[in-house]
Amino acid sequence: MNLYRQHIFPYLLNKVSSKLDADRQRILPYLCGDVLELGAGTGANFSFYSEQIRMLVALEPEAALLRMAARQRSALEAKQAGRLYLVQGDGHDLPLASSSLDAVLCCLVLCSVPDPQRALSEIYRVLKPGGNLVVFEHVKSQNAVTYAFQQMLNPLWKPVACGCHLQRDSLQLIQQAGFNVEGLQTYRHADLPALVGTVLEGVATKPLE
Repeated sequence: MNLYRQHIFPYLLNKVSSKLDADRQRILPYLCGDVLELGAGTGANFSFYSEQIRMLVALEPEAALLRMAARQRSALEAKQAGRLYLVQGDGHDLPLASSSLDAVLCCLVLCSVPDPQRALSEIYRVLKPGGNLVVFEHVKSQNAVTYAFQQMLNPLWKPVACGCHLQRDSLQLIQQAGFNVEGLQTYRHADLPALVGTVLEGVATKPLE
């Protein structure tokens, strides 16, 4: 499993991730200022960040994925790469000061963190009041039949997808963490298979204090 996690899964993740470039072009312009990307993976998002980013902390717990992300950073223009900091760390305990960030990106990561409530609590802590949580996540299906298959197959899916859950209700989790979720929408993605094809997308906001 260690060989799979370090060498095969990162390759598979990179191949699948490349199919979502149109989605990245749509959602990443919402990010500006000082930003955290939680679960940066192979760095597939890096080239889509705009000039409005002042600083980007790309946090990733897996060393194999972080090495691939470093290669993605090295391919960027020097000015863009200079604003990007790769950090190996845990989303449950962010190495950042409270109320220090303008925005956080969760792109296909809340499905995999072991304790999403704790991770969202940490995101809430590090965001400034009025800060944005930009989300692109596959979530539990709104179709009863598909949801039944998600529940049935999840025990098999999790080890193959290195901890990914098929049926997480991330919208409810984000709302429970204290965010305003009016800017989030759930829809069926046309280019993803049914098991992971229900997507939560948009911007949740930390209320002004």
